[in-house]
Amino acid sequence: MKFLHLEPYFDSAIEKIILLVLATVLFYIFYRIIKRIVKHLFDNYSHLNLMDNARILTLSRLILSIAQYFTIFLYIYTILGIFGLPIGRLLTGAGIIGVALGFAGRDLMSDVINGFFIIFEHQVNIGDTVYFQNLDITGKVSAISIRSLTLTSASNGITFIPNRNIIALSNLSRTTTSLFVDVPVTLDTVTSLKKRVLSVNETYDNVEFIGMVTLEDTIYLRSKISGHYEDISSEQTNLLAAYYEKND
Repeated sequence: MKFLHLEPYFDSAIEKIILLVLATVLFYIFYRIIKRIVKHLFDNYSHLNLMDNARILTLSRLILSIAQYFTIFLYIYTILGIFGLPIGRLLTGAGIIGVALGFAGRDLMSDVINGFFIIFEHQVNIGDTVYFQNLDITGKVSAISIRSLTLTSASNGITFIPNRNIIALSNLSRTTTSLFVDVPVTLDTVTSLKKRVLSVNETYDNVEFIGMVTLEDTIYLRSKISGHYEDISSEQTNLLAAYYEKND
């Protein structure tokens, strides 16, 4: 007879488990559908050349990130409702936990607001090389979400930066920089080397001959090369190779 009193509880528990499984499956399908729709839409935009590919990739990942957070929030809210635990009352009566969640929510909102400004003002795209002045960190952007940026350093290290910590950002991929290319000479070789340097420089639109400079008792023929941040180092190497290739 005692077990008969437990039957309603067993029935209720089974019902809640079934609802939990059903909600989990439905929300998973919902997120997969949203993900496929977003991918399909941005693939079409890419084929129509409405925006550059980096911008398309950035915005598509942003929208997927928003959809993921939104789906998780609805899922948790639904699960709490299934088990009869209203989220509003939990937050109100949680005391210290509620305060902690309040601080976390404040940080979250700060991340989201900064993230929207960074992305929609087109400050940075995936694939850009950026420098954060207040953090003294340089790297290539590998992922962008409404909460953080993921950077890959030159040594392939991964850094996750919350958007609220981004105060001063320099997008090096959109800047033009200059480097000096110095060729050491002596009194015997200065004439022939200068002629060679000037001849090579004429084949480059972004190279300018500066003149002779002296550094630590050594005389150099100096040229200045200007170009894109990510390409200028390899261009400098090619220029030096061209100087010495003609010497063979």
